[in-house]
Formats: sequence, structure tokens, C-alpha cells
Amino acid sequence: MNEVIHAAGLKKRFGSSDVLNGIDLTIYEGEVFGFIGHNGAGKSTFINILTGIINKSGGSFTIMGAPDQNLDKVKSKIGVMPDISNLYDQMRGVQFLHYMGKLAGDKRSKQDYIALMKDVGLEGAERKKIKSYSFGMRKKICIAQALLGNPELIILDEPTSGLDPESAINIRKLITNLQQQGKTILLTSHNLDEIDKVSDRVGIISDGIIKKLGTPSELKHNNTTNEINAAIRTSPGLTSEKLAELSATWDFEVQFVSSKKPYSVVKVKDDNDLAKLSKELIHSGIQLFEIRIEQQSLEDVFINSK
Repeated sequence: MNEVIHAAGLKKRFGSSDVLNGIDLTIYEGEVFGFIGHNGAGKSTFINILTGIINKSGGSFTIMGAPDQNLDKVKSKIGVMPDISNLYDQMRGVQFLHYMGKLAGDKRSKQDYIALMKDVGLEGAERKKIKSYSFGMRKKICIAQALLGNPELIILDEPTSGLDPESAINIRKLITNLQQQGKTILLTSHNLDEIDKVSDRVGIISDGIIKKLGTPSELKHNNTTNEINAAIRTSPGLTSEKLAELSATWDFEVQFVSSKKPYSVVKVKDDNDLAKLSKELIHSGIQLFEIRIEQQSLEDVFINSK
């Protein structure tokens, strides 16, 4: 696979504060890469270095084969979602895109700009002044601006924050369509469910370094132990006290985790102990209706990576 972004030991220091402590990361052509981290973790700093807004303090990176010293060669191939504060409030939506399109060398027609506004969910707002746009509408036109010039690499920073659920779903569909066109997308979001749904791979940044990296599935299943959380539906329902009473003579350990009616969530060491648990419950006269393994969420992975 072709490398679109490759960072090696990338560092950034502001005064005495190290924001990036050696980022090693490769993003490949055609993938949606989800980049997550708490506020201040270094996501925006990393993006600002890639786009030439600020200079690195150490390390190196390439974008589409161009080294960081020659970013001008590839800037026309990069689309970046701007901050909503940089919009021109007195311009109408389609007028703004046409103006910014000229600056980006975008030669599409006015009708094409109207179609682009429809794609991002701004149908009917083409001739309204941007000053009348809601926060969500401003986010959408910023996404449209990132697509001007038909870029090969698209960087979207929190594209769905502040959007209603339907608009957020439409933006996710747009991201999928862009990927199907061969675009590479670097996406940041605090909506981890969204990252899980659209990303091919995810990088979790904390303390200025990549703490975890892999597909959403790999990250959710990468448990250092074989411990299993299982949701169990029984009659009568299992309480912490009841489980402790039953398990007192068992030759394996089982831990009560929580109650999520009609389920009780328990933890066992591995698959073998899960099988033993089901047998012991039935032997104890408990009616066992269902055992469902509780999958770790991307949110769990994120919290545990700090």
C-alpha cells in the first residue's frame, strides 16, 4: 500500500512543554484513519504540523512522498476542514464556496457547488448569508470547503460535533463515499462510536505519543489477559450476594461486575471457566436463559490507554 502520511519521531515543544513526544505513524492510501485523544493530547498540533501551520521541533514526516521541507509540492492535494470562525459571514453559501474554490484552483461550475452543498446537507441554504447559518450549518460548509480542489488527502477535525443525529449520519455516509472514490481521510472526533463505525484503523494519542494503534476490532479484542465479561440472564436473577454464596465451593473464580437488568454481568478467567459457570448454575437449580459475552468498546480501550 502507498504511504500518504509517514511520521517518524515527530516532536513539538511549546516553551518548556512537550506536546508531541515522538509520533511514529503511517497512514495509507484510501483508508479512513481515526485519530482520537483527550483535549490537549496533541491531535491538533499533529495536524497543524502536517499542514504547515506550525513547525515541528524534531523528527520528520512525509506527505504523499514529499518531505516536510517541500510541503508546497503537495498542498494542492490536501483538503483541510477550517475552523468555523474563519468563514466570511457576509457571503452567501454558494458564493463563499465559489470564491474559495477559485483560490483552490477548483474549476467546477456553480451548479456543481450547489450539488456539493447538497452532499454535505446544506440543500436550500445555498443563497442564504453565512451569518444566518446555525453552528451545525457552519460545520457543514467547512466540510464542503475541505473538498474543494478534489484533494487526495482530506483532514476532518471533529466534522460532526454539534450536528443533529440525522446530519451526523449523512456526514458519515459522505466520508464512506469519499473513501470509495479513493480518497484518504484523517478524521478526529470525540464521538468514539462514530470513529468505530467509519475508521479502517484508529490511533489513540496520549501524552504526545501513540499509545494504541490498530483496526477498531483489533483494539477492542486486544486484551492482555483472557478474562471474559459475560452478561447472564437467569431466574432468579443473580445478585452479588447470591453469586458469592453459590461460588463458595466452586473450583474457579467468578466475580460479580454489575447488574444490567434483566442481566447480571460477571467476570471469569477464560472460556473454560465460562463453561464451568454455566454447568454450576444449572446444577444449583438456577434457570439459565442466556449468556452473552460483553465486548470491550472503543471507549473502554480509550479510557484504559490514558
